[in-house]
Amino acid sequence: MNIEAIREMVDRYLQGTATDQEKKFIEKWLQARPEDDQPLKEEDKQAIHTALWQSFTHRTNWQSFATSKGAGKSRPLFNYRSWAGYAAAAIVAASCAIWLNTTLLKKQPIPVQTITALKGAPKTIQLPDSSIAHLFPGATLAVPDDFNTKERAVTLSGKVFFEVKTDPSRPFYVQSGRLRTQVLGTSFEVTAQDGLHAAVIVRTGKVRLQYDGQQLADLIPGKRLRFDVQQHHFTIDEVNAAMLCEWWNNGMVFNQSPFEEVVQSISDWYNVPITITSIKWKQERVTIRIKNRSFSEALSLLSATLGFQYKKENNRIIIY
Repeated sequence: MNIEAIREMVDRYLQGTATDQEKKFIEKWLQARPEDDQPLKEEDKQAIHTALWQSFTHRTNWQSFATSKGAGKSRPLFNYRSWAGYAAAAIVAASCAIWLNTTLLKKQPIPVQTITALKGAPKTIQLPDSSIAHLFPGATLAVPDDFNTKERAVTLSGKVFFEVKTDPSRPFYVQSGRLRTQVLGTSFEVTAQDGLHAAVIVRTGKVRLQYDGQQLADLIPGKRLRFDVQQHHFTIDEVNAAMLCEWWNNGMVFNQSPFEEVVQSISDWYNVPITITSIKWKQERVTIRIKNRSFSEALSLLSATLGFQYKKENNRIIIY
């Protein structure tokens, strides 16, 4: 809607000739909550204010009144009825300006491109800044259209390994739930599969981790941070990052990883649903490497490692 259309609508509303739809539109202005939205740029404010003021002065003949008053002519001022109309017009104009400043012309959400690696099929992509992202099967990466302008920020779910191109002027951010990872140039992996746990492993460089804006730690190569969302607690340990992260070359490698995380990874990698029914196994941690094996071989190896039993039921594996 341009400025001229807004002016004409306000004129019709003040004259009582507006359509029902236009009346509802104006009334929505009056009921809006400006504090909930983004302000306009100053030049946009001025343009809208000018249009609305012109509508007001045209309707009320305010300009001629101001001119005659300045010239010192003696003439009756407004009577009560006309003044009420002028006041109503001023309120409508001001309210419309506020609403337009904050609601009608607010910034639109930035479009986002979503990349997904289907279960059973890992995917490698190149980001607009030439950084590389390796998506574990089932992972999703959201890249906004303004990526690589002032900053490089992405959002993920699942497991993704990044090889970030160095650019000190544009920091690289990864948002996974409320966990935020910041880097300048490095290679690292972020895992956030279930919303309850998250992990970051650094292979090269250095990353800074925050949760809900609170700094957790700075990680250097060979360090892994695990964060428990429910307990709001994190631990840091030392790992073989090169072995753990390059699952597309080395196979899936787990080092004291929660059993649920291992099972979820196997399920996503082979695209086979797996359900754990025993609380006992959910509390276990696993150290294992699975490379160049079929799903049946991988599941048998995991079962032999921990000692659980499993069965196939309606195309799903049940661990008990």
